[in-house]
Amino acid sequence: MLNFPPEYYEKRLRKIGFTGKDRTLLDAGCGAGHWSLAASNLVKSVSGIDSTEKYLLVAKDIQKGFSKKNIDLIFGKMEKLPYKDNSFDLVFSYCAWMYTKRPKSLKELTRVLKPDGKIYFGAVTGFGWYLKMIGQGIFQGNRQLIWESLKAIKNRVYTNESETRKLFRRNNLRIIGLGSDANLGDPKIIIKPLYE
Repeated sequence: MLNFPPEYYEKRLRKIGFTGKDRTLLDAGCGAGHWSLAASNLVKSVSGIDSTEKYLLVAKDIQKGFSKKNIDLIFGKMEKLPYKDNSFDLVFSYCAWMYTKRPKSLKELTRVLKPDGKIYFGAVTGFGWYLKMIGQGIFQGNRQLIWESLKAIKNRVYTNESETRKLFRRNNLRIIGLGSDANLGDPKIIIKPLYE
């Protein structure tokens, strides 16, 4: 992910309308902070939270390297967010939500979202993704990829559209778009997806 320049991520955020100098954004599961960095150029302030210390250290180094003052990065879990109710206009989570206790984390993400706010979940994978990864691991002779994929299936990291829709309804969220990576949002903005 760090092979892409910040402009790539900015373009992705513009495509989904996650911009506005008066808006606040939560990067839930911020990892190495590449989305937080991009968002910091498009919104008033960014709060990033992640449960992996080593990724947060990288994110903080990147933030420091770019001299960003409108990013606040902290350690924590999506299932228990340390923010007040209605704190954010935008909640963004890429490649992270499916690794949480989804009902609990979605409830928390909804709690910190302002009533007219928007949530974006990127790269929410289904069962088929891990079958594809097992096949790819076999083809490449990559035992680690096979093992990680089997572990993800065992731990039920995957979700499906039906399950996700039900969970969103239970949290009074309306789905305004559903699609493959980099295809949601402004159709005039063409972007190469991170995941085909």
